[in-house]
Order: sequence, then structure tokens, then C-alpha cells
Amino acid sequence: MDQDKLQLQLMRSYLENTQITLQMAHYTKVGTNWRVSNMMTDVNRLYYIREGGGWIHIRGKDYYPEPGQLYLLPAGMKLSYAPENDNLLGKYWCHFSATVGDVNLFQMLDLPHWIMVKDEPMLERQFQQLLGLHTDSSVTAPLRIKSILFEIISEYIEQSETQLHLAATSSTSKINIVLSYIERHLAEPITVEELAKLVHFHPNYFMHYFKSMMGLSPIVYINKKRLEKARRMLATTDLSISAVADNIGMELYYFSRIFKKQSGLSPSEYRKASGKAIIAEEEVLEQS
Repeated sequence: MDQDKLQLQLMRSYLENTQITLQMAHYTKVGTNWRVSNMMTDVNRLYYIREGGGWIHIRGKDYYPEPGQLYLLPAGMKLSYAPENDNLLGKYWCHFSATVGDVNLFQMLDLPHWIMVKDEPMLERQFQQLLGLHTDSSVTAPLRIKSILFEIISEYIEQSETQLHLAATSSTSKINIVLSYIERHLAEPITVEELAKLVHFHPNYFMHYFKSMMGLSPIVYINKKRLEKARRMLATTDLSISAVADNIGMELYYFSRIFKKQSGLSPSEYRKASGKAIIAEEEVLEQS
């Protein structure tokens, strides 16, 4: 697997295991007292600028927000900001957590601090929905909030794709080594002991470390990645079920049993269903 593909797979793993929670959302036109210097942020912030201007300083750089820009200001960094005296800033904003295990997602991914929004009316509607749902007592409100936040973050990441890469920090370097090894060796037996040796940890400590970083135990994570690979192969190749099992380092019987437990279908049923879905789509295209 080349380095670019490996980086992509690692980022997908982080995003797939991300948990997100909204803490607060509002629209504010700041006053002259909107001013702070070197505050250590304890939450992630999104600022969608709608009017006016101001000044934001983070990671040693100065930014001057303008209408149509969306800012992502990660937790754990020193933040300074101030208004413009005669052009006060108006913004939709929210505070939220986004974690992979116990780690902030934005410590793992390196993103630009702002993007120019492509569809301003759409993002405004999404923020208005967040504002309404934040105080909504309906049973589905938390799910709808998560859905909207994931949509906003997904669009932010997609627009930043050319600048997106894994963050090179002490907190992520070891887990990147482990995840890279797993991606490269899915077809082989992998033990907790050998993964722990990669980063010079005792196996017991490594188990705790891995779960704190990824939210899953190493074995659960490895099986999850193997089954993802199996589903891709079943849907896109003509390999036999036995060959698919070999490609993900599982005995055929165990593979069939765990695949059905996780997917609700046997491997052959899943392949058949995937083929039918493709045929149905082609038939629709031919008729249109």
C-alpha cells in the first residue's frame, strides 16, 4: 500500500470512529467587549461569519474574518480575538466535542483554520436547525444534531482536502505507527504483543492506550477493518469466499460466522445482495 493510500485509510479510520456532541449553538453580533488574549480553548468552535469583521489569532497567525467564511478553531490551543471598532462581527457559532476514543479529532487531523463557504444559504439553514434543535426536547433531537454537525464537518474536510493530512504530534505518532502496521498486515495473524512492541509498550498498557485513542480494543478494531475489506472484495471482485477469507487472515468457518453476526447476511448472501443492488441501479439508468 503506497503512502498516500495509507494516509487516506488512517484518516478514514479516525473519522469512522469519531463521536461528536454539541455543547452550545447561537447567533451573536459581538459587542466591543468581545475580546480575549491567549485563552486556552477547551472546546472546538465553529464560527460562520455573516456580517462585519474582526481579528482572530491562533497558532501564531492572524486572521481577519469576513462574511462567507467558516472558521474551525480546535480545542487545546491558545486563542485571541477582538472586534473591529466600527464593523462589529455577526456570526453563527457552536461549541462541540469531536473525539476518537479520548482524543480530540483535530489533534489527529491537520486542517486549515478557515474555508470560504461554497453554499452559504445551505450552511445558514444548517446553523438555524442547530439553534432550534439545541433547545428541542424531542427524542430524536440528539440524532439530528449529530447528523447536522457531521454534515458541516464533512463539507469542511472535503473543501480542505488538498491541505488535509495527519497531524504530526507526539500524541498521534505512536497510534499512526500501529494503525499503519494493521493496514499493511490485515491478511496475516496480528497479536497484541507484536503491536505493543512496535511502540515499546507493555501489552497491558498498550491495550489501555489503544482503546483510549480509538475507542475500541485492538482485536475489535482489527476485525472491524478485516470485515470492511471483506465487504469491499465481496462487492467488487469475483474472488471465492475462501479466497476473501484468506485475504483478511481468517479461517473460512470463523470468517463466515463473524461476517453473518456483524452484517446479518452470510458472505454469499451479501455478495448476491450487492450484485442485485448494482443490477437494479443499472436497470434504472437504462430506463431513464
